Amino acid sequence: MLIADFIRSYTQPVRDILSNINSQLSQAEGQRNSAEERVKRASTEITRQHTLEGERKRALNATSDKVVDAQRILEELERKRQEALDTLMQYQEEQRKLSQSLREAQQATEAALAEVKKEQKSKQEAEQLLSKYRVEREGKQQELRLKMLDSIERYLKQQTDSVLAAFATQEQRQKRIQEIEAFRKARHADPEVAKLSEQREELKKFIDTASVPGVKDMLQETLKMIESQLHQRFPGAVQLPDAIPRDNPIEEILFYCNLEGKAVFLLPFRASDWEAAKLNEPTENSSRAMCIVWNMLHELELKAEDGEFVTERDRPVFLSRFDLEDVAILEGFRVKCQNMEIMRFILTAVPRELQEALINES
Repeated sequence: MLIADFIRSYTQPVRDILSNINSQLSQAEGQRNSAEERVKRASTEITRQHTLEGERKRALNATSDKVVDAQRILEELERKRQEALDTLMQYQEEQRKLSQSLREAQQATEAALAEVKKEQKSKQEAEQLLSKYRVEREGKQQELRLKMLDSIERYLKQQTDSVLAAFATQEQRQKRIQEIEAFRKARHADPEVAKLSEQREELKKFIDTASVPGVKDMLQETLKMIESQLHQRFPGAVQLPDAIPRDNPIEEILFYCNLEGKAVFLLPFRASDWEAAKLNEPTENSSRAMCIVWNMLHELELKAEDGEFVTERDRPVFLSRFDLEDVAILEGFRVKCQNMEIMRFILTAVPRELQEALINES
C-alpha cells in the first residue's frame, strides 16, 4: 500500500467528521448573515418612522395653533362664524388623521424595535453556534494532525520491518548458496559425500519408475536416510535453490521540506539501531542500518556538505541541504550487501497534509 492510500484510509473517519463540521459552520454563518441583514432593514425602518413622527408632530402642532386661531376668530367675528366653523371642522379632521397617522407610526416603531430584539437574539444564537463549531473544528483538526503523525510512525515501522525482512531473506539466500556450493565441492573432494550423492540420484530415478507401492515406500525411506546424512553435514543443500525468494523489493525513502525549504529524509530503520551503530556497539540490525546509509551515500554521491544524519523526535533522518529542485535530479539508490542487490529505494515526497503536520510538529 502506498503512503497516500494508507494515510487516506487511516484518517478517513476524521476527515468525514471535519467535513460535516465545515458544513455546519457554513449553515450557521448563513443564519448569522441573514439575521444581520434583517437587523439593518429594521433599523432603517425605525429611522424612517422617527422622521415621519417628527414631521407629523410638527404638523399636528401647527394645526392645533390654527384651531386656536379659528376659535378666537369665531368668538370675535360672529358674522364669520359659519366660515370659521367650516375651517375649524376641516382642521379638526386633519388633526384626527394626523393623530391616527402618529399612532400608526408609533406602533410601527414599537414593532420594529421588537423585530430588532428578535433578530439580535437570533444573531447571538448564531454566533454561539459559530463559536461552538469553531472549537469543535479546531479539536478535530488537532486530532487529524495527531492521526497524520501517528500514521507516518506506523508506516515507518511497517517499512522498517519490510526492510529487515528483505535483509533476512537475502542473507538466507546467500547462506543457502554457500551451502550448495560447499556441497558441490564436497561431492568431488569427499568420497563419502560423492557416494551418498550418487545413491541419492539413483534412488530418485528408481522411485520415479517404481510401480509397486511397497517397493516405492521402501525406496523413499532409504532416500530420506541418505538425505538426512547429507543434511547433517550440509544443512539445506539438498533442497532446490529455486525455493529461495529472489525478488528485490522496491521501497520508498520518504522526505518533506522543513521551514527552511530543505529536504528531510525519513530513514527506514529504528533510532536504537542507529544509536548502537554510532556508539560502535554493532548488532545485526545496526549493521543493516549502516549498510543502508553506506549505499545511500555511495549511490547518491553525497558529500559532507550535503547534510548530516541525525535523530529528530526519535526518528533517524538525513537532514539535507537540498532544495526540491536538487532532490528532483536524484533517482533513488540500490542497497547491496556482499555484491548482491537486496532492495531498491525511490525518493518520494510525503503528502501535503502530512508535510504540514511534520513541519508544525511540537
